Order: sequence, then C-alpha cells, then structure tokens
Amino acid sequence: MKLRFFLVFAIAFVLIFAVLNSRFIFANIKFWINGGVALSPALSDLSKTEPNTKIVLPDKAILVIDNIGVSAPIVFGVGDDAKNIYNNLEKGVVHYSSMPKPGMDGVSIILGHSSAYPWYKGAYGSVFALLGKLKAGDKIYVEYGDGRTFAFSVKQSIIFSPFKEDTRLAQIEKSEKPTLILISCWPIGTNYKRIAVQAELE
Repeated sequence: MKLRFFLVFAIAFVLIFAVLNSRFIFANIKFWINGGVALSPALSDLSKTEPNTKIVLPDKAILVIDNIGVSAPIVFGVGDDAKNIYNNLEKGVVHYSSMPKPGMDGVSIILGHSSAYPWYKGAYGSVFALLGKLKAGDKIYVEYGDGRTFAFSVKQSIIFSPFKEDTRLAQIEKSEKPTLILISCWPIGTNYKRIAVQAELE
C-alpha cells in the first residue's frame, strides 16, 4: 500500500514538474539533439566595435548566443524597479538601467528568465534556460540597431544567493575591462539562487 502511494506520488510529481518546466525541458532536448549546440539565427555582421564611454548607442539591440540558441531583443530604459523589470521580461531580456550599455566601458548587466509556467504570456519565459551550459571561450554577441556589433567571450559562471553578499559577484561587477554579465534564476523552476555568466569584450 505504501509503495503504491509512493509510486503514484512520484509519477504525479514528475508529470507536474514536466508540465511546469516544459520550456526548459524542450530547450534541453533541442540542445542534446543538436550535439551540444542550440543554433540561433546568425548575425548579419560580426565585425567588432571598440568600447568607449563617450559613444552613443541606440536603444534597440539583439542579444545572440549561438551555442545555446538565444536570439532576443534587449529592453533598455526600464529603470531599477523590480516589478517594472519583471513585466518587461515578457518582451525579451532586460538591461539593468543603472549600468552602462553592452560595449561601453564598464560592467553591463542583462537579466532574463530561465523558466516560466506554460501559461506565461511572454515569448521569452525560458530565454536563459541553457545559461548554465555556457563554457569559457563561448561567444556572446550584442548587435545594435545601427549595425554596430560587440563580441564578448565567456570567462566564467558562478552560482550565488541574491539574499546575501557574495564576494565573487562583487569581483566580477568591478571588472576593469568592458564586461557583460548575464543573470538568471537558478536552479531552473525556482528563484532560490542566481546564475551569473561573465563575459569580456574581445
């Protein structure tokens, strides 16, 4: 009797988890089928643009990470209000407004969902589902609406708690090189911790 109850409970748990995290599961299956690469649309121009604090960059850009199949608009000018950031994640990935834009001198932070419920109305509910699969040397591109493209190379990824101070996060946020940090919830389906991927401009 106890064994039957345990089996029914385990099967129900697995089914509910699969339904609630269907986007993440689909992304992983696609990644596995493609031999560890989730292809995304190629950039029209991969020429590098040099960083500069004085340059003016447009508010229209796309984040492209070929290795994990990401091609998403970057939403700028959202501000620092958590609710406003969360609402704008339905439109793509969100640039943390108090930081410089990707390609400028300094550290730029971009936030994105790793998993969302099936009824989530945005198209980007699991845009960062495979963020943990990025390795040192993988490329991240930011292509602006005016054609300027910035190429970043992944240096490291860390898992941290947003509820306490983490010296590793503080170190990468103070990088002297033009740096891009991608942040999402971790593990998938929870907001218990965060994953941060650090990439430096090539």
